[in-house]
Parts: sequence; C-alpha cells; structure tokens
Amino acid sequence: MTNAMTSERQLVTARWRGVTLAACAAMSLGACVVETRPVDRINAVQATTEIAANQLLDVGVQLLDPNVPDDEKTQENQKIFPDVRKAESRYMPMRLRSTLEGTGQWGQVRVVPMEEDSLDVMVSGKILESNGMDLKVEFTVRDAAGRIWFTKVYQAPADTRSYRDTSGRPRDPFQNLYSEVANDMLAARQKLATNDLESIRRVSDLRFASDLAPYAFKGYLKQDKRGIYQVQRLPAEGDPLPARIQLIRERDYAFVDTLNEHYALFSDNVAEPYQNWRRYSYDEIEQETSARRSAMSRKLLGAAAIVAGVVAGANSNTYVGSAAATAGIIGGVYAIKSGFDKAAEAKMHSDSLKQLGQSFQSEVQPMVVEVEGRTLQLTGSAEEQFHEWRRLLKELYENETGIPVSAPDAVAGQGSEGNAARR
Repeated sequence: MTNAMTSERQLVTARWRGVTLAACAAMSLGACVVETRPVDRINAVQATTEIAANQLLDVGVQLLDPNVPDDEKTQENQKIFPDVRKAESRYMPMRLRSTLEGTGQWGQVRVVPMEEDSLDVMVSGKILESNGMDLKVEFTVRDAAGRIWFTKVYQAPADTRSYRDTSGRPRDPFQNLYSEVANDMLAARQKLATNDLESIRRVSDLRFASDLAPYAFKGYLKQDKRGIYQVQRLPAEGDPLPARIQLIRERDYAFVDTLNEHYALFSDNVAEPYQNWRRYSYDEIEQETSARRSAMSRKLLGAAAIVAGVVAGANSNTYVGSAAATAGIIGGVYAIKSGFDKAAEAKMHSDSLKQLGQSFQSEVQPMVVEVEGRTLQLTGSAEEQFHEWRRLLKELYENETGIPVSAPDAVAGQGSEGNAARR
C-alpha cells in the first residue's frame, strides 16, 4: 500500500512540476524582447563622372497614393491612421527626391502633386504598408516617351539604429528602400542608348508644348504600336514660338520649385514628430505582438493544467493526489486569468498606438501658401490648384502670343510655322 501511494505521489508530483514549469515558461514569454540583428545599410550609387547635358534627365516624383481603406474597422485592424498616411504621401516623395538628388545621376528632381507626362522621367507610387516596423511601397517609373521602366513592390524592415540615434539628424529608418529605388532607376536608365536619352528630352519638351498649344504642335509627335512616342519633326529654325513656350515652361518650373520649397518645409516640420511616431509605433507593435503571443500561450497551458488536474483527481483515491489535482486546477485557472490580463495589455498597447497616431495628426495640419496671387493649399486640393495653375499657363500663352489655345478647325494642323507667318 505504501509503495502504491509513493508511486502515485511521484506521478502526481511529476505532472504538477510539468504543468508548473510550462505555466512559468508561458508567463515569461512577454517579459523579454528579442534583439534583432542590425539591418545592412544600402547606399545609392553615386555618379563618378559628369553626365552630358543632353543625356541628363529631369525627374518628377508624384505624391504617393496614401491607400487608406474607407472602412474604419479595416483601418484599425491594419493600424492605418488616415492623417498620418496623408502626411506620409508627401513626406516619402521628398525622401526619394533627396536620395536621387544626392547621387548626381539626374538633372532636376521635383515633387509634383499629380502625374506629369511632360517630365523626362516620372515616378509614381502607392503606400501598401507603413507602421514604423515595416514599410512596403509600390513604385512605377516611366519616361516621357511612354516606356515603363519598371513597376515593383519595395519592402524594408526598420533599421532600429535610427530609432536609437539621438544626434538630431538620424538616418531615415527606411533609407534602404529609397536607395534601392534609386539604384533600380539608374540600372534602367543605363540600359537605354544615348539616342534614346536624347529623344526622351526632346519628347518631353514637345509633350509640354502640345499640352499647352495642341493645335500649334499637332503632328510633331506620333505614337507607335507599343505606345512609344516618336519625334516626327521639329519646329522650323528661327520660329519664335518654341522660345516663348520655353519661357512659359521656365515659369512652370518656378511654380513647381516654389511648391517644392513648401513640401520641404513641411517635411522638416514633421520629421521629428514623425520619427517619434514611428519609433513608438515600432515599440507598441512589438509589445502588442509579444503580449498577444504570451496571452495565447498562457490560456492554452492554463487549460492544459486544468485538464491535467481533473484527470489526476479522477484517477486518485488519496488525499495527496486530490490536493495536487486541486492545485493543478487552481494553477490552470490562474494561468488563464493571466492570459486574459495579457490580452488586456495587448489592447492597451493597441489603444496607445491609436493615441500616438492621433497626436501625430495634430502635427500635420494643412499648409496654405500664396503662389502667383493664387491660394494653394497643400492638402487634397493641391491637385486642383495644380490644374488651375496649368489653366493660367494657357492664359499666359494666349496673352503672350495672341493665339487662342483652342484654334478653329480652319487653322488647326498648320503648325507653328503657319502661326508665325500670320504674325
């Protein structure tokens, strides 16, 4: 009898130790944060020789599509804060612009509110994910001739060294992503022949002129079966109209440069709060993930402890066995309660993340500027203001040339030579 009791006691003790160790292990899951290996830094390729002026392509980087779902529940599940995304759609193009400019591989690099067919190279994109821990953006690059250089989804984890940098000007935690885009653009450009690069510049000039004065520049460009623009003819030597068009284009560049100054000021103003938001967002997501994992483990192991206790109690006819079974059940209940506490902690981190987003939203209020006597609001209406600016350019063209933008059918297609002759 004594031997039987001893064996049972040893069996129950072994079961209880196993349950206890498992529960303790579960409770410790949320207490430590795993350090990740620093991300290898990628740098954009720098120009080592001067690029010929007739091959130096200008680049336009369009404001990104913030890609905000309409459903608020989806926004919450994906940790998307609409005003933060709208700020990112302006901030990220400025980061790419700075990266491209810093390489010396391109001409002027400008951020534009909408897609521009008349710029040498156009970059557009959509934010797929951005939460301080990971960044995923889809970029499309095409040239004025209509060639799509590439469409590619870029994804990069945060370089946490940037979050620990207290120098005041830390490297962007996702600079690797912008460097990859710059390097891919360079590789795509290097595949083009010299005459292709020169043709892109001519096509961009003629597409701007055609947009400004469609009838005057009809027939200068033609699209082939692939949709690629080819130059059919150039303005006659001595024709004053191209020179006037160029002056208007310089004013357009001045407008866009003014717009870029305000985008740059906006980026500088939000850089610090945005960096803080990303840093705290990273921490909150990491802690929330850890808390949820720990909560699930505790609930599962708690349930296992209860089952083990019930089974041990059912198979025991002694006081010691019943006491151990009861202890196992109590321990399991505690583990489950601890799991629910961890779930509540995860909810707290999620709410904290939402509050961080809302506090950042207060830092990114719309900026209103005066350009050419017109009020330009750098929010969703920027595209409308840009359309208005282009309308003013056409008025400017009419005033300077005396030629209406929309010409009668009788004179349509005569070209700029015919218009010059009438003057």
